[in-house]
Amino acid sequence: MTILASEVLLTPAEVGELLGLSRPYVVRLLDQGQIASEFLPDSRHRVVRLADVLDFQRQRERRRMGRQRIVEAIESEDLPY
Repeated sequence: MTILASEVLLTPAEVGELLGLSRPYVVRLLDQGQIASEFLPDSRHRVVRLADVLDFQRQRERRRMGRQRIVEAIESEDLPY
């Protein structure tokens, strides 16, 4: 386990490694604005704050848990699917 300050800046590849996602998929998330990022001055390269990555991860987990609750409610009612 590694402890990092929330102001640490990460590359899209590092974000992908942290979240278990591919770099191209992370770039799409950045392009869509789902994870905040900024371009380095006079560069095409982007950086992402660790705090923004952790926010995205929390939101993603909340959505996953919500979907799981829906599945459990449907299964407990024996509703046709």
